[in-house]
Amino acid sequence: MFWEKYISLCKKNNIKPRDIPKELNISPSTVTKWKTERTVPNRRTLDKIAERFNVTVDFLTNDEEISLDINGKRKMFRDGNLTALPQRFDSLHSGSNISNQELVNISEYVNASLYYLNNEEFIEYIPEKAEYDRKNLLNVEVLFIILNIMDTCADTDYYRTLQIQLSRIVLYHLADKGFTREKLSVCEQLSTEKLNFLYTGTKQTDITMNYGLNYSDLSFLCDFTQLSYYYMFTGVEGNFSDIVAEFYNGG
Repeated sequence: MFWEKYISLCKKNNIKPRDIPKELNISPSTVTKWKTERTVPNRRTLDKIAERFNVTVDFLTNDEEISLDINGKRKMFRDGNLTALPQRFDSLHSGSNISNQELVNISEYVNASLYYLNNEEFIEYIPEKAEYDRKNLLNVEVLFIILNIMDTCADTDYYRTLQIQLSRIVLYHLADKGFTREKLSVCEQLSTEKLNFLYTGTKQTDITMNYGLNYSDLSFLCDFTQLSYYYMFTGVEGNFSDIVAEFYNGG
């Protein structure tokens, strides 16, 4: 998939495939793996290639045969995001299988039904339980799993659906803090088309916008709103250390 896209872009731009690695300081052995083993470059390399050809990273890693200009709506993973959470994977990756138990844990953590998380149709998020079980926050591993899911190349309908529904949960909790659709739509760092799709379920002409928020989107929202990652997925406020102390002190 990536290799074919790469060769096509080189041909379209009248560039020899072996010249790009030299230009971008990429090891020849790495390029050989792209061709012979059909591997996908890591995130930083994808960013470089996408910038060089003026396309999106999604275009390079997606099966859809569509060329996109990225003026005003590039989706890049900045170096700052790479160091924001040590537990994140160091490269853009395809989604590994999620076990049934992990999905149940995610469902409990974000207070959403399994039906909601697995439904491709547009459904307005409504918390599964009226009162959130704050003990779920102690299972930090689940938050890491969720963030890794959001940082995954959605190369299957399963992952795409899960990312979309988790994104709608984030937008639901942000709205409670006054960060409404109108307020977020003026942020240049967020795609208006993607927000329209998430808020309404209406598919956009640009098919790469019919996806959930990615990690760079979440990182921006964290900085922009000054809200924690766990708040965005759970709606629980407060300092995490205080929440931990609440339970370990018998609260």
